[in-house]
Amino acid sequence: MASVTLEHVKKVYDNNYEESVHDFDLEIKDKEFIVLIGPSGCGKSTTLRMIAGLETVSDGIIKIGDRIVNDLEPKERDVAMVFQNYALYPNITVYDNLAYPLKMRKMGNNEIHKRVTRVADILGISAALGRIPKELSGGEKQRVAIGRVIVREPAVFLMDEPLCNLDVTLRNRMRIELMELHKRIDTTFIYVTHDQTEAMTLGDRIVVMNDGNIMQVGTPQEVFDTPHNLFTAGFLGYPKMNFLRANLINDEGSYTVSLQGIKIQLSDEQCLALIDNNVKTQEIILGIRPEHVTALFEEQENSIECLIRLNEMMGSELHLHLTAKNSENIIVRLPTIDLTKEQRAQLSYGNKVHITFHPNALHLFDPTTEKNLIYGNEEK
Repeated sequence: MASVTLEHVKKVYDNNYEESVHDFDLEIKDKEFIVLIGPSGCGKSTTLRMIAGLETVSDGIIKIGDRIVNDLEPKERDVAMVFQNYALYPNITVYDNLAYPLKMRKMGNNEIHKRVTRVADILGISAALGRIPKELSGGEKQRVAIGRVIVREPAVFLMDEPLCNLDVTLRNRMRIELMELHKRIDTTFIYVTHDQTEAMTLGDRIVVMNDGNIMQVGTPQEVFDTPHNLFTAGFLGYPKMNFLRANLINDEGSYTVSLQGIKIQLSDEQCLALIDNNVKTQEIILGIRPEHVTALFEEQENSIECLIRLNEMMGSELHLHLTAKNSENIIVRLPTIDLTKEQRAQLSYGNKVHITFHPNALHLFDPTTEKNLIYGNEEK
């Protein structure tokens, strides 16, 4: 098994002279499940393909274990890749699809049979070994594609959005199977997706990317709870984080957020972090997740009056789309189990509702640098 290290890796395509990946610096531990996530075109698949050897590295170093692999062919890197499409040979059986990479290595028939049957058992496709791909469901095809990688027993598994062609139910089931698979074969997984649910549930750590840059690296909970910048804060979470114009007031080390006629006193812990980061009185972008907004059914001190523009019933929760007095839009996420029948009726289009924010749930961003003023100075 192996760790994977990328040291200041860049990718520049000759046809446009623009960097697709900028100064990518990351150490992936042996047996870690790491997920690269970001919007389309952010460079995550290009990074994966450079690790695989399918794209050349314009600058920087890639190591697998202790070996620098920049100039090695894909077959020499001891990695295996699962693509978005299944890439199965249509006219041969599942058994032969699984055995094919081993036959190319001129492995003995007994060892091939041992590996194929073991992998089929791990993935629950033993009954399908005699079928051809057109006789398989989408989930079975994806298992075969993954099995063809596992059977080689590579040091590193690379997966480029392998579940994107599956329906929601199958995708959920395959996520569970991938987590169990990682535990069973205990090797390094590098997984690319734009789906935040996959990233948050699968990854030991996630790497948030945008425009070819690493925006933040951490455990899913760390990145969600303490986003270092505006992009990461807005990319993770559904519905997405609310961003409001506000002012941060520093009164001799005691910090207050002022917005829309109310003032919120920050906690001692937040104030100490702001002092450490030498933050002065300034305009800010205030971030607050929809689930951290409190809806009130009557006006209270330090509450903001809003107009209900839309009430989305999502079953277990309501998504309220509100407009504040200064025309800023705010989304509130409310568990329906906490609401009475009368309260639900009150939360209808055109009615007014008041909201408040808990200070510990606030995120403060500099409008110019887009860094989180509390966490943004921490290392990636």
